[in-house]
Amino acid sequence: MGKNRMRLVITFLLFTSVVMILAACGNEEESAENYPNREIEMVIPWDPGGGSDIEGRVVVDHAEEALGESMVVVNIPGVGGTIGAEELLEKEANGYHLGQIHEGHLVAHHTGVTDVNYDDFVPIASMSSSDQILTVSSELGIDSFEEFVEYGKENQINFGGTVSGIPRVWVEQIGRTLDINYNLVGYEGLGEAIQALAGGHVDAVIADYPSAVEFVEAGHMKFLAIGTEERSDTLPDVPTFVEAGYDITMGINRGYVAPAGTDMQIIEHLSEKLGEVATSDAFIEEITALGASVNFMDHDKYATYLEEQNAIIEDTISEINAEE
Repeated sequence: MGKNRMRLVITFLLFTSVVMILAACGNEEESAENYPNREIEMVIPWDPGGGSDIEGRVVVDHAEEALGESMVVVNIPGVGGTIGAEELLEKEANGYHLGQIHEGHLVAHHTGVTDVNYDDFVPIASMSSSDQILTVSSELGIDSFEEFVEYGKENQINFGGTVSGIPRVWVEQIGRTLDINYNLVGYEGLGEAIQALAGGHVDAVIADYPSAVEFVEAGHMKFLAIGTEERSDTLPDVPTFVEAGYDITMGINRGYVAPAGTDMQIIEHLSEKLGEVATSDAFIEEITALGASVNFMDHDKYATYLEEQNAIIEDTISEINAEE
């Protein structure tokens, strides 16, 4: 064999060895046994500043410490949270691309806004629950829930909310149960709807505490009724729909998922670590201060919850469509 040919063979063998070593390192990097060993991306499919974003960032802050790796929040708003969900599905299912969902995504699916549904993902855990509050513009001059009902029987109340999301279900529930005149004006996410309410462009919004409290304290809007069975410790002066004689409860469970195909060993690890976060005093204190509550469900329980909610929402949307 000539010297030049020998050099080519040696060069080829060295190149092949390097490629194999790099490939092995890559496989090791992505293996469940070494997870995580680099930054994790968390997609929050809503605008910054809303309840989902605020609570999600608290989860991420504490999850970083529990996992021992940095996490970065990426806000991808659009079409009731569906754009972010669809983009998450295009990411590699390797544990480094996670996302937040809630019941609104199920509504978007069953209203035909997106083909994506909860079962396109692998549930990791539910972390927090936000009670929903009937919030009205101060410009209406209404100071109580009773006045709101009376006003709605004589005037049309324009609600602001995501037409393709869970607000549609809540507005229909409130409007029909209270037997008032109502209309839903579409906005992209709760943040936009709150801004519209603060500007007097709509009359009412179904909001959570962290999204609206600053505007309430500034005098732009008022909390009139809360969708809990009993009064909230955070808002003890705000009555419930139930105590006023109406069978209305409203809440959102914010959970976390990964693209389908993600290694179950990684899912179980994430679920376990988020469970540790959910029991920490610091996390509980921060979530409670937001007017929300810790509502941890591990992988199995969260998967069951989503399946049950999907059936309920599918039936509700079918009833709404049948009556329209």
